[in-house]
Order: sequence, then C-alpha cells, then structure tokens
Amino acid sequence: MPDPVRQLIDCFNAMDADGLRPVLHREAKHSAPGSDFGADLVGGDTIVEYFRTNVFPAFHEVRFEVVHRYEDPKQGVVTVEWRSHLKPKTGKNYSNTGVFVIELKDGKIGWVREYFDTEKSHANV
Repeated sequence: MPDPVRQLIDCFNAMDADGLRPVLHREAKHSAPGSDFGADLVGGDTIVEYFRTNVFPAFHEVRFEVVHRYEDPKQGVVTVEWRSHLKPKTGKNYSNTGVFVIELKDGKIGWVREYFDTEKSHANV
C-alpha cells in the first residue's frame, strides 16, 4: 500500500504540485498558522493550485528531511518532525525545523497542520 505521507514529502522535495493531487483527499485541508504562505486551505485542487502558484515559485530548492515520524493508526494520525533546507529566490538560503500533523482519510491525506518557525521563514523568503 502506498504511503501518502512519504509521497507528500517527496512531492514537496521535488516541488511537484501536481504530484500532490493523488495523495490528497478531495476535501483535504492544509493549515500553516502564522505562515506568509497562507494558513487555511480547503480542497485538494485548491491546495495543489496554491503550491503551484504561490509556494514553489518562491524557491529554487526545497528539501524536507524527516527527523522523527510517529503514527497512531487508531486515530489515523501521523506526526512528522522535520528539518528543512531551503533555497528561496531571495538568495537567503536557510534551514528551519517544524512538525506536520497529518490526518488520514480513506487512505489519503485529509488534513495537514504545519507548525514551524514562521518568523525565520518571513525573514528569509
């Protein structure tokens, strides 16, 4: 069985917005409180389009490294602690740390809640 969480991270690393489509539930949500890139997106198509037009174009390279992964199969939740290595088009390359709390729905990603140092991001992107 494919791992939608791994596929999500692989798509982020490849900056492949269209690759997100098959792993996102049609009613998927993406929340990133405090982020310059938007906080509350609803709908798989909306999320794909947002990453295609608003997030990935701001970067030359995006790389997420999984530090820890915790799964609660009963609740259908995967928590991924990550370290990112980013090359924004501003030229201010930087790394950040954060967490994805991912709820699964029908074998797909139902909700991604993303928490990271938004001030560090804002200063560099």
